[in-house]
Parts: sequence; C-alpha cells; structure tokens
Amino acid sequence: MNPEARSVFRLRHTDGDLALKLDLDGAETHRPTREFDTLTRLKPAFAGTKQAALINPVWCDPENLGLITKFVSGPTALRSATEDPSGENLTLLGARGAQFLNTLHTAEPSEEIGYWPDWVLKRLTALASKTGARTPQIGADACTRLIQRFRQISNAQRGTPCLKTLAHGDFHGGNLIVADAPTGLDMTEIRRKLGLYDAVDYLTSLDIQRPDLDTALTDMGLHPALDEAFTATYEHALPRDVLRCAMLGKWLILTFKITQARHAASRFQRVKLTRLQARIAHMT
Repeated sequence: MNPEARSVFRLRHTDGDLALKLDLDGAETHRPTREFDTLTRLKPAFAGTKQAALINPVWCDPENLGLITKFVSGPTALRSATEDPSGENLTLLGARGAQFLNTLHTAEPSEEIGYWPDWVLKRLTALASKTGARTPQIGADACTRLIQRFRQISNAQRGTPCLKTLAHGDFHGGNLIVADAPTGLDMTEIRRKLGLYDAVDYLTSLDIQRPDLDTALTDMGLHPALDEAFTATYEHALPRDVLRCAMLGKWLILTFKITQARHAASRFQRVKLTRLQARIAHMT
C-alpha cells in the first residue's frame, strides 16, 4: 500500500462543501468502490441514532480513482488529543470514540468467539528478528524478555469469549471527527473481527500523544480519564482482562517497530519510545 497515492481535498460548493478522496491506486485496490458500498450499506444503522454518524457518500468514480462525500467540519480526535491532552478533553474523546463504536459494532449481528493472541506473538517475534538498522532500538534481550512476559499474560486469557463484530479495522484517532455526533472516516478496512481491537487502536493512538509521563496510569497503560470515559460509555461486552492483554500487545508492537534507524533519525520516535516504555513498564 502506497500512502502517498491517496489525498483528500475540500471542494467548496454553495449547496454544501464536499470532500474528494483521490486514490491513484484505486484501479488495482478498488478501495473507492468498497468504501462507497460500505457507507451506503451502513446508512440505515447510523440513521437511527444521534450519537454517531458516518460521512455521507455522494459519488464514486467508475474507474475507481476517487470518491466524493459530504464534508464534515471539526477536528479529528487525534488532532484534538494532540492539541489538548487534558483530562477533561480526554474524557470527551473517550466517550466520543465509544459512541461511534456502539453503533458500528451493532450494525450487523455479532457472534461470540474465543480470544487467541497467537498473531501478536508471531508479529513480535518477526519484528524482534530484524537485523542491522532494522533491529528494535530496545535490543534483543529486552525483546526476548517482553515476548516471554506477553506469552505468560496472554496464556491466561486464551479462549476467553469475546464479541466478533463488524469492525472498522483502522480505528485510530485520525479516523474520527469530533463533531456533535462523532463521525467515522476511512471505511476501507472494515471487516468482521473482534471488536475490542477497534477499542485498542483508538485508545492507544490518543494516549501516546500525551507528553506527561507523571500522570498515574490505569492497568491498561492509559490516562484514567480516557480509560474511564471509554469503558463507561461503550455498551457491549468487553472483558477487561482480555482488553488489557490486547492493549499490552499493541504497546509492544509499537515499541518493537521503533528500529535503531528510526530512533537515530527522528526525535519524534525517540520521544515516542520513552512514552511507550513508561506504559510497558507499568503493565509488565
């Protein structure tokens, strides 16, 4: 996937502004058509609530190079958390994310399946095996120790019943507009999987923006305001111990992905690693 192949433009119009998503890889990936079809299919589920919304599809290029939707004003949750990481704002953002997922995760029938974290262990092992400049900055010994610790924690949660739902698939804070009704963006990765992974993606993407390392963390490595607001607002079954395990897996993956090369080249990556290490140390 080439991220540079996709761009979004605001089109000014007297009848209401539009958003044009240009996708130069669309002819091969068919992302514009998939997203248009998804937005159209989910319209009824979101039409019945004022607590959440989707962008409104208008037109899809028959050659799959673009998609036009109605423009929705407002900052993304990621931008809001970056500009104001206060407890008050994190409370708002936690609730907004849960409100959106409440609707999405019931848009189609759910089913109960077991939690199996083997894919996380495979991912961590693959990242830890990189060599040279792609070696994780924390070093091989630390990677081995953390993989062993995750295996111990995750073994206790294997098979725990969880809900498999229609999930966003890429629900980071940049894909939610904080408006009167939180509005979801970029529905190209939507698929059926454990709904808890949408929660993990959203919460980690917001909390890692916080510069404050002195704030007390919850058992999931989160600011208490963000954690409490999300879990209090989310309406579906979400086993706390499994969610905590999945959160730790996400923090570890993000940590292992900071390679020696990235650490040396980017101050942002160095700061991010410090924040990640604080969360992992608290949880392990």
